[in-house]
Amino acid sequence: MDPYYSDDSVTIYHGEALSILTRLNAGTVDAVVTDPPYSSGGMFRSDRVADPTAKYRGWSQNADGTTRAPTSDYATFAGDNRDQRTWMMWVQAWSMACLNVTKPGGHLFQFTDWRQLPATTDASQLVGWTWRGILVWDKGIGRPIKGRFRNHLEYVVWATLGHTETAEVYPSALIQVPTVSPNERQHLTQKPTQLLRALLSVVPGDNPMVLDPFMGSGTTLRAAKDLGHRCIGIEQDERNCEIAADRMAQEVLAL
Repeated sequence: MDPYYSDDSVTIYHGEALSILTRLNAGTVDAVVTDPPYSSGGMFRSDRVADPTAKYRGWSQNADGTTRAPTSDYATFAGDNRDQRTWMMWVQAWSMACLNVTKPGGHLFQFTDWRQLPATTDASQLVGWTWRGILVWDKGIGRPIKGRFRNHLEYVVWATLGHTETAEVYPSALIQVPTVSPNERQHLTQKPTQLLRALLSVVPGDNPMVLDPFMGSGTTLRAAKDLGHRCIGIEQDERNCEIAADRMAQEVLAL
């Protein structure tokens, strides 16, 4: 299995996640950190099956509603139009494959939104992960809706493969990091690198291995590399693989 990109600490594979996960070595990963398609992003079925560039067009807007970068500048992504039953079965399949390549005591961090949060916690436990908690990402922006709470949060389901060693840190479960500026964003739903570094802060050990089976533009890998970790990324869209490879070739950020 030839990588799309590799260097001393990073390996990127271009292809479908489940297919590649089944070919990775068992028990070699210390942390799985990933932001898979939510198959959410709409009130009605017709909304949820729309192309992601239409569903998540708000990601290209500033807080005042003005747009700096058209969504057509971002690659779309597949797998975001499943109904919840099929989506949960899909999550179980790749989550089990991730479990098989993770070391005992390894971590899972899976992003989700409020609609899929219950299904996400169920799916991780069904395949054998030990649910440890829910982390909250406060994005700092969210369109006001009269008479309703502002939707400015996303969630991370945190789990481990059984008992885990603890790192010498005391992080908060509330992580307040702004979204990536439209001028800097290279992926439709790109997460900020600072957010991923916060998640990885609880992973103990020297030079741990981090896996992201839905790497998008490579933010998890960028955060891991900046921290001196090894990392593996898998991505189905070749345009995103190219973006991620370019990001990995940049100098390591001095933290």
